[in-house]
Amino acid sequence: MTETFTKEDGNTELWHTIFAVGHPDLSAQQSFHARLPRDPRCKLCKAPFAGLGGLYMRFRGKAPSRRNKNYCNACDGFLDAFPGGAEVGMSVLFADIRNSTAFAETAGPKAASDRVNRFLDAATKSITDNDGFILAFYGDCIVAVWPPGFSGPDHARMALTAAREIAADARSGAGAVPVGVGVHMGKVYIGTVQAAKGLFRDVSIFGVEVNVTARLAAAAAAGEALASKVLIAAAGVGAGEMRSLDLKGISRPVEAAALA
Repeated sequence: MTETFTKEDGNTELWHTIFAVGHPDLSAQQSFHARLPRDPRCKLCKAPFAGLGGLYMRFRGKAPSRRNKNYCNACDGFLDAFPGGAEVGMSVLFADIRNSTAFAETAGPKAASDRVNRFLDAATKSITDNDGFILAFYGDCIVAVWPPGFSGPDHARMALTAAREIAADARSGAGAVPVGVGVHMGKVYIGTVQAAKGLFRDVSIFGVEVNVTARLAAAAAAGEALASKVLIAAAGVGAGEMRSLDLKGISRPVEAAALA
């Protein structure tokens, strides 16, 4: 049975400081941890879990949480102690594989798994190289955000660069995974969700701008990245010709361009 996640509220000022402004203590940890080898890392403070960096972190008392391997024990403790969230303007990216069901029917489960993992590895590198924050992997889809408190004021340009790289990788020739990308900017609610009666917490995003981004990704052709007009304007870079899109479930037309 699919687990139900419940959005949590509270601790608004703290969450706004972390994701919109940048908490000085967390920013210092992220800067230090990012220089240590190697992935995988805590999603929040970037503490490494493997290699010499992971060994050093374990010596310092930081290790993957027993409840949630995506976070270190310290950051999981923070999420547990300060559940909630805040509305923050940020850049958001969705990318997902096209025709996964049809491919799995003919190629088999092992080939389908290898295909998804190739996509996730490449997309993760593009996102993290451009200072993005990976929120979730949903099957053959990846969701990432660029909160100003993590990524700085230039978050729109960095998200745009990541979107271009992911789309370019999907056009790279034999063996390329057909992926559609949507990237957008707007105010979202970022905060904790809980499941298993509070025994598991993660960070997620909510709001119509999240839905717009997901619909842009769904509307993109394989190997194409669609970027909203508002994000392109914030990034201050050139893009292709704007088109007006009627996206499923979105009441207003959304202007977007395909990234070259």
